[in-house]
Amino acid sequence: MKHIIITILILGTTLLSFSQKKCNCEEALNQLIERVESDYPGMKEKTTQKLIYENFKTGLQNQSKDVKESGCFELLKTYLAYFKDGHIALQKNNDEEAAPIEEKDTKVAEKLDVNLKSYKKHILTTTDDLEGIWNSGEYKVGIIKKHDEYKAFIIESANKAWKTNDVKFCLMKDGKANYFMGDHSAREDEYELYEGAILSFKNINSVFIKELPKPKLTENEIQSKLDEIDGFYVKKLTEKTVLICMSSFEQGYVERIERLIDANIQLIENCENLIVDVRDNSGGTDNAYQKLLPYICTNNMRSLGTEWLATPTVIKTLQYWIDITPDEEKYLADKKMVTRWIKLFKANVGKFVNTDSTDVVITEVEIAKKSPEQVVILANKSSGSSAESFLFHMKQSKKVKVLGTPTYGALDYASAYYFEFGCDSYKLLLPAWRARRLPDYPIDNIGVQPDIYLDKSVKDWVQFAVDYLEN
Repeated sequence: MKHIIITILILGTTLLSFSQKKCNCEEALNQLIERVESDYPGMKEKTTQKLIYENFKTGLQNQSKDVKESGCFELLKTYLAYFKDGHIALQKNNDEEAAPIEEKDTKVAEKLDVNLKSYKKHILTTTDDLEGIWNSGEYKVGIIKKHDEYKAFIIESANKAWKTNDVKFCLMKDGKANYFMGDHSAREDEYELYEGAILSFKNINSVFIKELPKPKLTENEIQSKLDEIDGFYVKKLTEKTVLICMSSFEQGYVERIERLIDANIQLIENCENLIVDVRDNSGGTDNAYQKLLPYICTNNMRSLGTEWLATPTVIKTLQYWIDITPDEEKYLADKKMVTRWIKLFKANVGKFVNTDSTDVVITEVEIAKKSPEQVVILANKSSGSSAESFLFHMKQSKKVKVLGTPTYGALDYASAYYFEFGCDSYKLLLPAWRARRLPDYPIDNIGVQPDIYLDKSVKDWVQFAVDYLEN
C-alpha cells in the first residue's frame, strides 16, 4: 500500500496545476497561507497558540506589501518555517538561475588546445591512471597531464554552457581539485581515484567512470564500488560482525538496496551480529528496507497507523492516479482500494480519515530461519523521515539496540507532495497525513531516541558498535 501512496502522490504533481497567475509578494503570501491552512494536516496542532500565530502572520502580511519579487521567496519560507516541519518546503518553478556566487569564486572557462585524435593515440600507451577519457553521464572529458597537475577538457557535454576543450576541472597530486560548476563558478574540492576506474569528488557529488583505456575492473566491480561511494555496501568487519550501510531510502534506491541484500544474503544470514548504519539517511520510502526486516525483527510490528486529511486536492490526486493507471490485473486491487478511499474522503471533506479497517495496524513479518542474534542500528541527527520510521518500528524487535543520537524529528506528518497554490513562480511541498499516535507520542523536532547515546568523545561509531556487540 505504501508504494501505491508514493506513486499516487508523485503522479499527482502533474495534476495539481490550478489556475496560475503572476503574483506580487502580498498575493503570493496570502495564497500560500490559504493553502497551508486548508491542506496541512498539522495545522491545528502547530497553531495552538492562536494569538502568537495570528500576530506572526499579520506581521508577514504587512511586510509583504513592500517586498520585491527578489526577496519574496525568503519571506514565504519564513512563513513556512513557523511550522517546524521537515516535510514542508517551497520551491521555485522552472528555476534555472545559478545560485549567487562571490566574484572571487567565478572563473571564465580555460580552453586547452587538444587534438582529440592525437590524444586518443596518446592515452592508449600511457601508464598514468588519471589520463584517459572519463564519463559522468552529463560530461565526457579527457584528462591530460600538464606539468604538475591534470586538466580535464570537455569532449561532450549535455550542458550547453560548456563547449569542446573547455577545462572542467583540475587535479593536483595532493588530492586537491578545482572543479568548475555548471555555471562556470569554481569550487575547491578533494578527489579520490579508485582502481584507476572511478574518479570521485568529495563535496560536489560528482563521479566519473573511465571509458578509455578500458579499466581493469569489470562492470559489476565498478557498480559495487559506486554503491560503496554512494553509501550502499555490506562489509564483514570481524568473524562475528557484518555491517550494512544504507545512506538513503529514496524510491530510486529501492532496487539498489534489494540487490545489495540479495548479493550478500549469506553474510547477513550467517553472521552473529549485524550493524545497520542509517546515519545521514534523510529518508524516502518504507519500501526501501522491507527486504531486511526478516533478519532484524523478532515479531510482527504494531502501530496505530495514519489518518489522511481529506481535502479536494488529495481527492483530485487519487482520482488522477485511477484515470491514468491501466486496467491491468496487477493494478486492479490497488484501484479498488483507492476508489474506496475516494469515497471515504468525499464523504468527509475537511476531516481526518483512517483508511485502515482497524485502529491498530499489525504488520506481519515472516521471520528468516537464519538471522543475526544481535542487531545494532546506528543513527544520528541527520537520520530523518522514513529512516526514523525504520528505527521506530525496529525498536520493537527484541534483539535490536539503537546507538547514536536523537534523530532529525520529521515523522508526525508525511507522504509529502508538490503542488501549485495559485502563483506561477512557486510550488509547495506539504504532507498528506498525520500519525495516529499523536498527540500522545510526537516525534517531530524531538527525534527517535537512541537506546545508547553516543557522545562527541566517541569518534568511531562502527568500532564502538563492534566492541559493544562482541565484548
